[in-house]
Amino acid sequence: MDETFEGASMRRTFHGETSSTPTHTRTADTRSTHTRTGTMHSESESGSEYVPRFDDYGDEHSVVPLRRMRSSQEALIPNDESDMDVITGWLYNGPLQRAKYEDFSTIDWIYESTKARHYKNDLRVQTHVGIKGRLQLLADSSKSWIVLLAVGVTMGLIATCISVSSQWLIDVKGGYCRTGFYLNRRFCCWNTDTVCVDWVTWSELFRVHWHWLDWLLQFIVFVFDAILFAGISTFLVTEYAPYAAGQGIAEIKTIMSGFMMRQFLGVRTLGIKCVGVVLSVASGLSLGKEGTMVHVACCCGNIYSRVFRKIKHNEVKRRELLSAASAAGISVAFGAPIAGVLFSLEQVSYYFPAKTMWRSLFCATAAAVTLKLLNPFRNGKLVSFQVTYDRTWDLFELWFFVAIGVICGIIGMLQNRLTLYLMEYRQHSVLKNFARGEVLVVALATACISYMSVYLRADMVTLVSNLFTECTGQETDGLCSRGDRTGNVFSLLVTSVLRVLMTSVACGLAVPAGMFTPSMATGASIGRAFGMVVQTLYENHPTWRLFGACRPDVPCITPGVYALVGAASMLASTTRMTVTVVVIMFELTDALIYVLPIMLAVTVSKSVADAFGKDGYFESIIHLNGYPFLSMDQEYVLHGTSDELMVRVSEMTVVEANGETLESVLKLLRESSYSGFPVVKSKSSLVLVGYISRSDMAMVAERARVSSVYSNASPCCFSRGNIELPMAHAQMLDFRPWVDATPITISHGTDVNLVAEMFRELGVRYVLVVHHGALLGIITKKDIVRTVRLHSRNQARSEMPYVPVWLSSMISIQGFKSYKDETTTDPLSPHHNVVVGRNGSGKSNFFAAVRFVLSDAYTNLNREERQALLHEGTGPSTMSAFVEVVFDNTDNRFPTGKEETVVRRTIGLKKDDYSLDRKSSTKSEISSLLESAGFSRSNPYYIVPQGRVTSLTHAKDSERLALLKEVAGTRVYESRRENSLKIIEDTERMRVKISDDLAMIEERLNELDLEKDELDKYRTLDRERRCMEYAIYSLEQEDVVEQLDEIDIRREQLVVAVNERQEATGELEHQITSLEPEIRAAKQALEILSIDREQLANEAEELARSRAHIESSIQDLEQDRTLGRDSITELRRTADTLSRDIRKRETELSRVTAKYEKAFARETQLREQFEVSDQQRKSLLQKQGRSGHFSSKKERDAWLNAEITRLTTSAEHQTMQFEATEHEHNELQTRLASISQSVLDAKAQADAMVEQISEMQAREVQLKEEKDAKTSMRKELWRKEARMEAENSDLRDELKRAERVLSGTIDRATSDGLQALSEIQERLGLEGVYGPLFELFEVEETYRTCVEAIAGPSLFHVVVDTDATATKVLDELNRMKQGRLTFMPLNRLRAVSASYPEASDAIPMIERLQFDRRFLRAFQQVFGKTIICPSLEVGSNYARTMNLTAVTLEGDKIDRRGELMGGFVGRKGSRLDAAKTLIQTRARVQTAELEAKETQASLAALDQEITALHSELQMLSARAVQASNTRKNSKQELRQLLKEEADARLFCEGAEKSLAVMRTQQRGAELELEALRAELKAPFAQGITAAERTLLERLVPEVDAQSSELAKQSSARAELEGQRNVLQSELGLGLRMQLEEAQQQLEQATAENPDQTIGTQSRELSRLAKLQEDASERLAEVHREVEEKMRDITDLEKQLSDTTQALETETRSVQRSMEQLEKCLAQRNLYMQKKSEYTRNIQDLGVLPEEAFANFSRAHLPKLAKKLHKTNDKLKKFGHVNKKAFEQYSVFARQRESIRVRKQELDQSAESIRELIGVLDQRKDEAIERTFKQVSKYFGDVFEKLVPMGRGALVMQRRVDEVDDEGVENYIGVSIRVSFNSKTDEGLRMQQLSGGQKSLVALALIFAIQRCDPAPFYLFDEIDANLDAVYRTSVASMIHELSRSSQFVTTTFRPEMLAHADKFYGVTFENKVSRVSTITQAAAVSFIEEAQP
Repeated sequence: MDETFEGASMRRTFHGETSSTPTHTRTADTRSTHTRTGTMHSESESGSEYVPRFDDYGDEHSVVPLRRMRSSQEALIPNDESDMDVITGWLYNGPLQRAKYEDFSTIDWIYESTKARHYKNDLRVQTHVGIKGRLQLLADSSKSWIVLLAVGVTMGLIATCISVSSQWLIDVKGGYCRTGFYLNRRFCCWNTDTVCVDWVTWSELFRVHWHWLDWLLQFIVFVFDAILFAGISTFLVTEYAPYAAGQGIAEIKTIMSGFMMRQFLGVRTLGIKCVGVVLSVASGLSLGKEGTMVHVACCCGNIYSRVFRKIKHNEVKRRELLSAASAAGISVAFGAPIAGVLFSLEQVSYYFPAKTMWRSLFCATAAAVTLKLLNPFRNGKLVSFQVTYDRTWDLFELWFFVAIGVICGIIGMLQNRLTLYLMEYRQHSVLKNFARGEVLVVALATACISYMSVYLRADMVTLVSNLFTECTGQETDGLCSRGDRTGNVFSLLVTSVLRVLMTSVACGLAVPAGMFTPSMATGASIGRAFGMVVQTLYENHPTWRLFGACRPDVPCITPGVYALVGAASMLASTTRMTVTVVVIMFELTDALIYVLPIMLAVTVSKSVADAFGKDGYFESIIHLNGYPFLSMDQEYVLHGTSDELMVRVSEMTVVEANGETLESVLKLLRESSYSGFPVVKSKSSLVLVGYISRSDMAMVAERARVSSVYSNASPCCFSRGNIELPMAHAQMLDFRPWVDATPITISHGTDVNLVAEMFRELGVRYVLVVHHGALLGIITKKDIVRTVRLHSRNQARSEMPYVPVWLSSMISIQGFKSYKDETTTDPLSPHHNVVVGRNGSGKSNFFAAVRFVLSDAYTNLNREERQALLHEGTGPSTMSAFVEVVFDNTDNRFPTGKEETVVRRTIGLKKDDYSLDRKSSTKSEISSLLESAGFSRSNPYYIVPQGRVTSLTHAKDSERLALLKEVAGTRVYESRRENSLKIIEDTERMRVKISDDLAMIEERLNELDLEKDELDKYRTLDRERRCMEYAIYSLEQEDVVEQLDEIDIRREQLVVAVNERQEATGELEHQITSLEPEIRAAKQALEILSIDREQLANEAEELARSRAHIESSIQDLEQDRTLGRDSITELRRTADTLSRDIRKRETELSRVTAKYEKAFARETQLREQFEVSDQQRKSLLQKQGRSGHFSSKKERDAWLNAEITRLTTSAEHQTMQFEATEHEHNELQTRLASISQSVLDAKAQADAMVEQISEMQAREVQLKEEKDAKTSMRKELWRKEARMEAENSDLRDELKRAERVLSGTIDRATSDGLQALSEIQERLGLEGVYGPLFELFEVEETYRTCVEAIAGPSLFHVVVDTDATATKVLDELNRMKQGRLTFMPLNRLRAVSASYPEASDAIPMIERLQFDRRFLRAFQQVFGKTIICPSLEVGSNYARTMNLTAVTLEGDKIDRRGELMGGFVGRKGSRLDAAKTLIQTRARVQTAELEAKETQASLAALDQEITALHSELQMLSARAVQASNTRKNSKQELRQLLKEEADARLFCEGAEKSLAVMRTQQRGAELELEALRAELKAPFAQGITAAERTLLERLVPEVDAQSSELAKQSSARAELEGQRNVLQSELGLGLRMQLEEAQQQLEQATAENPDQTIGTQSRELSRLAKLQEDASERLAEVHREVEEKMRDITDLEKQLSDTTQALETETRSVQRSMEQLEKCLAQRNLYMQKKSEYTRNIQDLGVLPEEAFANFSRAHLPKLAKKLHKTNDKLKKFGHVNKKAFEQYSVFARQRESIRVRKQELDQSAESIRELIGVLDQRKDEAIERTFKQVSKYFGDVFEKLVPMGRGALVMQRRVDEVDDEGVENYIGVSIRVSFNSKTDEGLRMQQLSGGQKSLVALALIFAIQRCDPAPFYLFDEIDANLDAVYRTSVASMIHELSRSSQFVTTTFRPEMLAHADKFYGVTFENKVSRVSTITQAAAVSFIEEAQP
């Protein structure tokens, strides 16, 4: 009875389904009208941890195993009359708690609505009239508005965060903001109108300037970020919240229809959805964030609804709020609150009352206002792509808008289909196992593709905004550029195609994804491209008539409007929304002028898309995932009645109203998986009583099973007809409160369309089909959904070419008959397949193997028949065989949701199993599956074995009539009729038996009438006897009560005295307990103070010695400082004087040097002038003197040439000397500069060394101070460590004492085990050991005594996680031989929480314990059934009635077995006190040890710090010595450098002088050469010329004057040079050396000066003085504390002694009082026994007459005894009387009435069954008539095709031919009349035909039956064996024609069948093993020809 349905594995169950509109009056038709009000327990919010599959939900309530029933669900199980009152009150007044909704189940709309109505009524009753009542009502009604306001505000905040963060992550892929990394590009460049310098790309960050490298770097970052963001998003989704994937609107629609999907709207899903959508959008995937806002809003609504119980526990109210919350999602997504309301109404809501519209508007407005206030885009817009338009449109543009609508409609439809195809492919491919990898691959591909296009690289929100924007001069990615418009159009179209592909791929990924924005982006791209084309047409052809309405001065075409229209059209075609889309676009543009174009385009787009299928994207997702959703929009025209749709009662499991026991109910729950059970009066009558769900029945049964009140034999009551029936049995288990006594019923034959409307419109969950009160079957929502989807699928098939179902892949056979080894065929053709083979090869076995799986031919096999099916041959015997058939399911004909359906049957000697898709299944499931695919059970001829045609040719007319009935499906009717007749026979037998019983009862009643007279006399005496006995017992009981009252008074007095003394004793014990720790603490403190005193004394003595030593050192240093101070003063004075002299000499030197340089330059100038003039004079004189030496010019010239040559040689030599001298001068200059720089460096190094030495000295002082401070801290820690060591020693002793005290309260073995437990746990590393029970809870002091009394030894039981952990600890304990322990494994505890009384005098003990809820089972095991009562009397009542253990605060306890007095419990004997003390002491020890470790760690750290400081001081000292040495070396080097500098300067000056002289000489030589050359060129003459003579005369005095002036200048220069040399000598060798020596002496004296040392020693002395003062004060304080502590110890010890004596006295008094109390209790128990005995005797007397209380109430006891004796004597005379006569008479009278009622019911049932038989006969007759007409018509058609010249007809044979009676009961057979050569002849009967003709007629009849009830697959075995050749050709042609729509597999020995076959298979037989292989047509023909005789 299990069925598979639409990709969702659904068990057929008997219960309701998801309902739609909550209503309370359900009306089917005039034959079934019922009113029903019911309730059901609301859903719990806690979801399960596993992630459910969408195709694995239940119909109503998921099947919950009995062992998993939650203990918190209370079942009302009546134990006494008070409980029955509760039940009765529920029956008439109100609802009762039911089992909660399970995950993947549906809600009960009517129950939830009824519960809401009851809530309102109760609220009105509870609230009073007046202001207070109105305020209460107002507060209650405002809860929904508060939730919606919170949702709206939250959605505004979430939308802001998502928008800002996603835009920032998108921009981060391209760069970052220099001014704030958290700013996106828009905010970073907010105030920039030109180039934004604050935004830095990644290439600019890394300073990449090459264009290609810049592009590559940006590309790598872009792709890497995309993969990173997508990877994080899919990881979060798949790891933590799988429900966060996708858009979520399809699931929300399903939830709104009443389906339960836990965790889908939870907190985790909300968080991951928000984070994931930011990352997925930022990754660049073709997804949007707008669509996910609906899911986010519903999550917020679900979470906030949990705040108020009114909404939390009512699913209808919650769904109303979710409908309103969904509007907020659209409101913030598009800034369109009105569109949000319309979206909720049009798309999401399943139930939308008027108040929900107001709430939706309120929530959407709150969200929009919040978003407006937050202003995330800082431009006042609610969304970033909100635009406005200033231009209008013209009428001619409507044609273009319509075209856009058509294009977008087609593209949207294609996008939906491609998306669904890819999603379905993921579900059935290996990709479903690699969800994360798929996301990464898609992200990589998307990023690589998107980066290449500016339109794909930009985020979709920005792209849509740019596409919507008008061209107003601002650049929008080149969209407004006229020069490249063609390229832009092409780019937009390519972008649209790629966007469709990427969106289709991305929509099914495991990331949060919305498809609103991608669809709008695609449509906007198409619309913008279309608009740009129209704009280009207008600009190129403005004079066309089409553009006649355009004005030349105004832009006519606005491409942005076309983009807007395209976006709306695309969104409408994908989602099938209309009004919502129009309003979204209106609210985006704020322009009513564009509403008409948008409406027109949206209407056209939706119409075009609807032409290819009515379902939008969300509905398609619902169908793909198999959600149980009935759309309110679609209309269905179904065919059939409820009888064809229902699950028949013969296939159901029903529950008898009063015939079940607890054992049978539990067995039913274990063995069945149905989700509900109809309740009938009896299984024979099937009169409907009601319906009970499985979860409710399991809840009550499980509670009863674990209860001690009920046993397996306890009867169960399901009927409300006999409300007194449960009182007849003390253990009756009452299920009536959970039975739906008014289930919705319909009459049989109700139209299936009406049934579908009931499920869709009225919201029913199930419908029971009845006939006159008798149950016929049940229809669930699953059946309706399956029927509707099959209808839709069949309708879709009718509109497209038929694709048959076929055996797609293979047929596998192994071990079946002759097929030993596994044989697998190649894929069969979907049309005609032929199998050939020799006789005996196994061809028929292949045929039988397929029948073995698909038909009913091999059912109910015995062992021999099973053995016959197994292969028999040589080798090992075959133990099992299987046949597997694989069906192609690409058209989803089989409702498995897979492309292939695998059916397999395995048989063995002891097994016969079926499997479906490799999963175990049953024969009924396989049969139902095949029937749903078109394999009809009523058509036996879709498989035709050998001999079937022959048997049909020889069939009689009656046999053909039987065949016709079978085809008509009357076998079911006949089976039902047969069952009904059998029920009638049983009823008749029961009626006869009832008549016999009535006769016997009447006879017995007559006999009892005769015995009643004697019995009356006997009863009078017996009544008198019982009255007297009652009086005697009452008097004695009164005496006992008086004695008990006296004893109770005495006991109460003793108890008061004992309690007072106990309180005094307890107070004394408490004082002693508190004094002992105080004394120990005081002694410990005294010991620590003694240690401190000793340490402080030693420290003070040490400080005194150090102080004395430092004071002595300071005195010595003071003396040295006085002597050295005078010498330092003198040295400073000398250094100052030398410094002044040096400065004075340096000033003088500068002045003299300046004069010297000036004089030297003047001297050089004069010398050059003198040399020139003197040389001219000498040349003229020489020329004048030698003029007479030459006689001719030649002689003169010869001499001149010789002289010129000589002078030239000399000049060259002088030039060489000059260059060498100049080079030497330059080297000296370089060396002088180097020496000067070295001098500066040496001076700087010396100064640096001085500063460094000063710093080192300051650092040394600082380090010494730090070291001293650390040393003081270390001393303090040493003292603290000593104190703590003493404290820890005392604490360890105290811990040992506490352990000994606790050990004294338990046995030695348990004590040893507990001590070894922690060691074992630490050694083994066991985390599952939680410790003994007393360590795991806290309890108030008031309840400590009673808790300890109840727990007892259980306090020391060890709680562990599992029994495996306990075993490990036990093994280790045994190995160590360390005692024993008792464990409490949490996984093995099955404690059941008890039912506690709701009274103030009974407190559940477990509620007064504070413990971790992880250990709830352990505490329930010990304290779960215990209550705390004020007295034993109160507790005894609860102990008897509720099976609880009651305990008083004093420790007295009582249970069902009786009382147990606790007695006095001293504090010293309290285990809890000892345990608490141990825990506290152990905690103190641990704390102290931790502090000690911390102190030791601090000491170690201080030691390290002090060592480090000491090391640093040593290093600093070494560095100071090194610096001092370096300074000395620098000074020595400086002196050497100064000397070298002076020498170099002297050499430079000498070189300069030599250069000047040589330059003068060189000039003179040049002048002389010039004169000789001039003379050489002059003509020869005697003497000099006149001019020369004049020149000579002028030069002589001039030379003399120059010589005189030169001598003066030389003298002045020499004098200045001498002064300079003297000053340099004084500075270099005198004053500077003296100053340096004075400074060295001053430094040495200063270093030896004790002032600094004295200062340091003085500071140290002050510190020591302060420390000594502190130590003295502390020492004095310690002395005082020691004296005070000693006094305190003395006082405490005296107080302890006094208290101990007082305690001993009080203890003796308490002991005496306890002895008296025990005696009193013993007496009380004795009298209580007597009282119980008298009470029992009185109860045994039974019901007493009134005179028993009046006549003998005042009599005396002796008189009563005498009267009783006389009465007993009289009673002895009536010993023979039947004392049970009256009771028997009453019993028989009641039985007579009951049997009469039963007989009446049987009569009614028999009449109902007879009517049912009549209806069945009528429907059977109708089916036979209808089938005969169809088969007869098809027979004539088929026969005419097979025999074109002939005619055939079927004739119905009736019982009496001459009587005109059309009744089917008169049918006796079906005859056949055919004619093979005429269409007018009467025809021949079958007996008149030849064998071949008979076979042809039989085949024609088979084909006619197949046409009447077609099957998708046919199997024929040698049907053409007996046909003639011409008829074989006709049959082959017909099979070929039929194979176009169905698949045929035939076996044959004739060639005609091969002519039109599509595929051929050959069967071979070798070594007794058959095999099947594919062969060619030629091979098949050849085989047939060879086989022909």
